[in-house]
Amino acid sequence: MFQYVLVTSILFYLLPFCFSTAIAVWKKGFAALKWSRGVKTSGFTNLAMSVTHMMIAPVVYILNEGFRSGYEALGIPHIPVEFWSFAPLALIVILAVITHDFCDYWLHRLLHQRGFWSIHAVHHSDPDMNHTTSMRIHVIESLMMTATYTLLLSWLGLPGVGSAALALLYSYYNRFVHIDADIHLGPLVKIFATPRFHQWHHAVDPAAHNTNYGNMFSFWDVLFGTYRVPGPCNVPLGFEGSPNHNFFKLMIWPGLELYNWTRQAVRSHKSVTSVDI
Repeated sequence: MFQYVLVTSILFYLLPFCFSTAIAVWKKGFAALKWSRGVKTSGFTNLAMSVTHMMIAPVVYILNEGFRSGYEALGIPHIPVEFWSFAPLALIVILAVITHDFCDYWLHRLLHQRGFWSIHAVHHSDPDMNHTTSMRIHVIESLMMTATYTLLLSWLGLPGVGSAALALLYSYYNRFVHIDADIHLGPLVKIFATPRFHQWHHAVDPAAHNTNYGNMFSFWDVLFGTYRVPGPCNVPLGFEGSPNHNFFKLMIWPGLELYNWTRQAVRSHKSVTSVDI
């Protein structure tokens, strides 16, 4: 257990932190090390939320084995692990990344729809977006992503090393797109997601709503008509009425929103009934 926590902390926390900080310093100079009070509070809140995700790790293994057994029991065609035995690791990772990101694009769009937004809104609640914001994910969303991705990867039959490489790559790139710096890749921004691209996704600006869903590749947005990068993002981030950095409010936010929606629906029903009478 201790070894698992140590390795996870180094690979998914310490090294990504150093990686993202180094890029921020390269772009903004040592001023990037002077975190504002808001960013510091954001960082602590995001770290606290990420701890809840560590409890999901065993679920990944259980789901993966369960899905594979289910495919065989039900006779559902799937790719056996042996299929990849002669494929180079690079090919396995590239295929996994593209397939995973395509799935992520559509799941991301779903999370922006009514009924799911209150869950994903937790991620958008950070007005001081920085690379740690990538960890601000509600546990319900983590479970949804885990189930979706595991279903996909288990069907592909990817070997463990390929899945591990995918997890690491995604973790680092997710940190990268949340960096608090105007990083743009010129024409490549229509292929790869960048901090500028993702900042517009988090913008309060109504014109930016429902745009830039790609996590690693922006060409999904170009392909499906949701790409929008008008220039540097200089507008506030987050959304009106956001719980900001209140950890406990963030944890119960989906429930609060469901309660408020239910109460409003009941009031509306009573109003209509009163008018009819």
